[in-house]
Amino acid sequence: MYFCRMRYGPKNRVIRKKGGRINDTMRHWRWQQTRRSRWKMTAGIASVSIVAWGIAIAAILATPTTTRVWLWEALLADTILLGTLVIGVRWVVYHRVLAFWQHRAAVDDLMQLLRPGSFWEWTEERAGIRGSWPWVIVYCDVDDFKQCNDQWGHATGDAILQQWGQILRQQSRQDDILSRLGGEEVGWWLPHTTLAEARMAVERVLRICQNTALDSLSGFSFSAGIAQGRPGESVGNAARRADHALYRAKQAGKGRVVDADEEG
Repeated sequence: MYFCRMRYGPKNRVIRKKGGRINDTMRHWRWQQTRRSRWKMTAGIASVSIVAWGIAIAAILATPTTTRVWLWEALLADTILLGTLVIGVRWVVYHRVLAFWQHRAAVDDLMQLLRPGSFWEWTEERAGIRGSWPWVIVYCDVDDFKQCNDQWGHATGDAILQQWGQILRQQSRQDDILSRLGGEEVGWWLPHTTLAEARMAVERVLRICQNTALDSLSGFSFSAGIAQGRPGESVGNAARRADHALYRAKQAGKGRVVDADEEG
């Protein structure tokens, strides 16, 4: 998954930092998920290699002394070639094949945001690590999405979701975690963020969406509910409060952001 490295500055301006666009969180998660399998692969290859070398050495020792020199040289060359081949295959399997399928499993194809399972796993883990640092969970949902699909077609609906995902990725920070939770609903977890800062960030994204022309539409909007994580509270529990706030935002007229702690 890809995010811009940025932070929120004065007046909620986005300040971009220099650096690559590869998400370090995805890379760290893939490393942790494959650590055991990589050790098993390495141990298996080493075991087979030791057995093969033992057989080869025994065969060389059983040959006449006059022919052993070139056999030792051949064994050394084969060992170097085999070692190079094993390292290359291991690199390709981990960095290309395994990385591709793990990315497909963790990231939604349409919006290029995390799938729900990875989202909840990552956010709960990072909320626990951060301890008393403030964090906010946001629930967002596109307004009148079904009516848009019925009137303009599913291709337009997909284009809205793709554009929304792109805007969210561009406006999020490196440490933020985004997910397509289902349909047209998105979860956004913001670490080291107060409720006021999260509200400004979400409202900025909302303004961009409202002014982004798409196909036959002059723009689109979404409603959002935001909840500040309480000390010792799980992300899942805070998400339920944000979901209730999202419902109140829909009831209040859509295209707005509602705090979970606001009285309904």
